[in-house]
Amino acid sequence: MENGESPRRVAYKNETQAGGPGWLGRSLAVVLSVIVLVAAAMLSLILLAILFGVGTIVVGYLWWKTRALRRAPRAFGDDGRTVDMEIFHENASDDDPARR
Repeated sequence: MENGESPRRVAYKNETQAGGPGWLGRSLAVVLSVIVLVAAAMLSLILLAILFGVGTIVVGYLWWKTRALRRAPRAFGDDGRTVDMEIFHENASDDDPARR
């Protein structure tokens, strides 16, 4: 304060003071902070494991459901290879791309 007095603390009827910058309050704040940080880290690891498991299940389900789509090209004789081709006509002069 302005006249050199220390700030007042909250006191209950039996004069037990609460709060303040004492060493007990600081150490309690440090201990509680460490407990909260450790609990948050544990929670994040648990949530990460759960999300990884759910993601694995979803990808496996989609892979299982699309297996018929992957088999369909084989029914038409496709062996999985891709062939890129280009068709040229004998009279290519009237099919000039520059005139399009």
